[in-house]
Amino acid sequence: MRIALLLVGLAVATSATVAAAQRTKGLSLEQIRSVMRANAAAFNQCLRTATRRGKELHGPFLYQIEVDKDGKVTGARPYQPSAVAAFDKCVIGVLKRARFPGGPANVEAPLVFDPS
Repeated sequence: MRIALLLVGLAVATSATVAAAQRTKGLSLEQIRSVMRANAAAFNQCLRTATRRGKELHGPFLYQIEVDKDGKVTGARPYQPSAVAAFDKCVIGVLKRARFPGGPANVEAPLVFDPS
């Protein structure tokens, strides 16, 4: 299985509490896609590890990511936890290590795995 990273439904919201000058440093859809694609191997490893124990996972999986002004992920969580807690923990770990080329932003990113 490999991650397809279908980010069609990706939503980006700039934090309303951030000063207007900082809002211009938000993230574009392509910047977010690029970071997610750069981490595709790690996301795939999360899936392989979780399904190795015979558990089946069906997505898409939707995660909320909070990015600070320096591009560091300050928070990540699944909107609905998967059936395998270790999978969610692994994906959150990958997301928290990711670096974005700007911010601040709140991102809703779906992960869709292609079974081919």
